[in-house]
Amino acid sequence: MNSHSAPLALICSVPFECARLVAALDDGEPVVIGRKDGWTGRLGGTPVIILPGGMGKTNVAHAATALLETRAVSGLVGFGIGGAYPGSGLSLGDVALATHAVYGDEGVQTPDGWIGTDAIGIPLWRGEAGPVFNDFALDQGLVDRARAALAWSGCEVRTGPFVTVSACSGTDELGRERAERFGALCEGMEGAALAHVCAIYGVPFLEVRAVSNHVEDRDMSRWRIAPAVEAAQDAVLTLAGAWPRICNPTPTEPEHG
Repeated sequence: MNSHSAPLALICSVPFECARLVAALDDGEPVVIGRKDGWTGRLGGTPVIILPGGMGKTNVAHAATALLETRAVSGLVGFGIGGAYPGSGLSLGDVALATHAVYGDEGVQTPDGWIGTDAIGIPLWRGEAGPVFNDFALDQGLVDRARAALAWSGCEVRTGPFVTVSACSGTDELGRERAERFGALCEGMEGAALAHVCAIYGVPFLEVRAVSNHVEDRDMSRWRIAPAVEAAQDAVLTLAGAWPRICNPTPTEPEHG
C-alpha cells in the first residue's frame, strides 16, 4: 500500500453524523461498499472514503471489512458522538480521542459481577504482540500526533480509554461502574469493533468522539446531539487535512504535541 496516495477511511454510525463532511468533499462521488452507501473525494486535500456503517458493532465491522477487503487505505478514523462517564472531566460538546478501544460487555455476567474475556481465557484476537482480550490499545504515537493536530487548530481534547457497548449505560450506577472498571472517558457502540477489524488488517486506527450526553439516569432532554455531531465533524476535518503528517511523520517530527 502506498500510504501517501491511498485514501483515509472515515466510518461513522449513521448518515447525519457525516452530512457536513460529505457536503465539504472536493470531487465527491457516491460509492457503494458492502451494500452500504458512501462517498469518495477529498477533504483538506486528503483523499477520503466516507462510510456510514450503521449503528452497533456488527454493522461497522461489516462496513470496515467490506472496505478493507476491496480497497487500500492509509488509515481509518471512527467518529461520532458518545456519552461521557462520571469523572471524565468532559462537558457537552467536548472532543475526545481514544487511547484504547475496549469491549465493555463481551464476557460473562456472573453472580459476583461482570468478567471479561481474559477471565475465561478466550482472546478476541491474537496478533503479533500476543492475545488481545477486551482491550485494543491504539498506537500512542498516532494518537499523540492527532491530538497535536487538533490542538494546533484550537481544539483541545482529552485522551483516554473509550468503552464500546451493545447496550448503552442509562443509569448513574452503570455509568460509574464502567467508568471505574475501565478507567474510561466515554462510551459508544462501535469503536472497539473498528479497532478489532483494523488490528486484523494492520490498518492505523483512531477513534474520535464528541460528547452528546453524560452517562447518568437517562434523560434525553439533557442531551445535546446536534452540537456534538458538529464538533465531531470539525475534528475529523482537521484530522483529514493533517493526515499526511499524522500518518507519516518526518524523522525529526516529535511524537508528542
